[in-house]
Amino acid sequence: MPTHDSPPQHQSQPAAPALVEVLDPARRVVAVLPAGEVARQKLCHRSVTVLLFDGQGRLALRKKPKTPGGRPVRWDVPVQGPVLAGESVQDAATRALKAELGIHAERLRPVLELPAQPENNNEFLHVFSLARSEQAPPTGQEREGADYFFAPEELDCLLRDFRELVSPRFILLAEAMSLKGLWRRRP
Repeated sequence: MPTHDSPPQHQSQPAAPALVEVLDPARRVVAVLPAGEVARQKLCHRSVTVLLFDGQGRLALRKKPKTPGGRPVRWDVPVQGPVLAGESVQDAATRALKAELGIHAERLRPVLELPAQPENNNEFLHVFSLARSEQAPPTGQEREGADYFFAPEELDCLLRDFRELVSPRFILLAEAMSLKGLWRRRP
């Protein structure tokens, strides 16, 4: 009796890791490595953050859940991520906004660039803003953390009196924006 060989089963291949360009202090590419490895070693690379404002000028922050490493819960910007190899910072910001909040925005306003330093995980940080007339749609991420739109006075109080509840990266960002007079000029 003839045997029927079954066709080979195709196992799904794991997704290739996202690759990030490692930069030297002059922002020249010196290597391309997986994003996880770049973050683990805190190597210099480009990243983006999108500040999302509602129609009343309030800034969205997310209370990030406790990490497996036991770091405390802190308020931070909900949209941030690395710039992938070969990607523009504008495209990276658009991708991160879509991935985190499900919002597609073609025109994000560039606000600020920060140099790589230990407080922001050695990231050359490119900051964009987006003003929306309505609040961001609910996402699955909100079950893990809490989103809140802070009025300017609430944000000032949070940064002045409760700094321990805010991520070091966001403190650095807020101080840089304040020094450049950008904090009070909201979109």
